[in-house]
Amino acid sequence: MSVIEGFERKALFNITRAVALVCVSVFLLAIIGIAIYGASVWNDEVQTKVTPSEIINQIKPPEPVVDAPRLPQGAQPPANQEPQDSPLYGYRIPFSLQKYVSGSNAQVIRNHLDKVPRDERQAYIDELGTVVSAAESNKLDPVDAINAYMKLKAERYDEATVARMRKWETLKFAAAGFGAGLLLIALFSLVLVLLAIERNTRNSIRVSASARTEEESHLEPV
Repeated sequence: MSVIEGFERKALFNITRAVALVCVSVFLLAIIGIAIYGASVWNDEVQTKVTPSEIINQIKPPEPVVDAPRLPQGAQPPANQEPQDSPLYGYRIPFSLQKYVSGSNAQVIRNHLDKVPRDERQAYIDELGTVVSAAESNKLDPVDAINAYMKLKAERYDEATVARMRKWETLKFAAAGFGAGLLLIALFSLVLVLLAIERNTRNSIRVSASARTEEESHLEPV
């Protein structure tokens, strides 16, 4: 066996196998980390809920809220109104909110409501009713509270839209990284398999050569 063959068999082979094993381990840990991170991003929910305390803190002391459209100050509903005539027909209106959502006021709220996902619209109205009750309990103008709520809620939905877009972009990169990690693991695993095959093949050849040499070294009876 020459020096080159010895170096190849004892050093280079072992170095290559060690590097391949390290790479497989690193990539395996990487895809596990990516999977955990992707799961956490997937389960991360974007909150759009507005609490009454947030609105109370905004309007106490009362400050004019610049936003269009706004409910007119001091608006009162007509004495009798058919529910079918209201833009909010079909929704359950909390008692505390009923006297503030008639006529043009109802249309203003409906305009904001149309920008809300359909399955969240009733919750929007329920939250608004809770905000009005909190404003009345704190002796604050409910109309200011309604306007502040609609403005803050619109901002929350805008933030939620941006956050969802970022979430899906992050998930795309995580999926790409996961796939690349699997591909690299398969590649370096193939290197290990080829090294094992090459080692077994050499051992088989060596054993065969030894057996043949031993047979040739003995005389056969005549």
